[in-house]
Amino acid sequence: MTILKNLLSAFAGSVALNVIHELARKTCVDVPQINRVAEEAIQKSFSSTGMKKPKGKELYRYALTGDIVANTAYFTGVAGKSNKSTLVKGLIMGATAGLGALTLTAPMGLDDTPINRSRKTQILTVLYYVAGGLVSAGVSNYLRNRDKKISKT
Repeated sequence: MTILKNLLSAFAGSVALNVIHELARKTCVDVPQINRVAEEAIQKSFSSTGMKKPKGKELYRYALTGDIVANTAYFTGVAGKSNKSTLVKGLIMGATAGLGALTLTAPMGLDDTPINRSRKTQILTVLYYVAGGLVSAGVSNYLRNRDKKISKT
């Protein structure tokens, strides 16, 4: 697959992950607040450089953009040698990212309460990332299969 197709499939998974997260946090109770972890990281980054920390909607935009860019970069590696291996990679990469969010937040000096406060939020955090990985894999497979059909005609 080309770099552009890898980026497109990764971007689709990243957007799906963020849409799921945003819909859940705006409509449900006791769900992960991944955005709060990202916002804290943004504020600490700005503070460490002596820059004025963003707040409100500006902070939210920075965090959402950062999440989409980081997750897109991560999911670019989802394409496998076959449709099945791509789906397996999407599942594994998503689960790994979700578990990483749960276990690496506190060691990075960030408050992990928004994602680790209950068993439910922990499971949902991992599931959000798994969904993102599977969407990336699905789009990757679609693009691969479409290319095969086009090349046969």
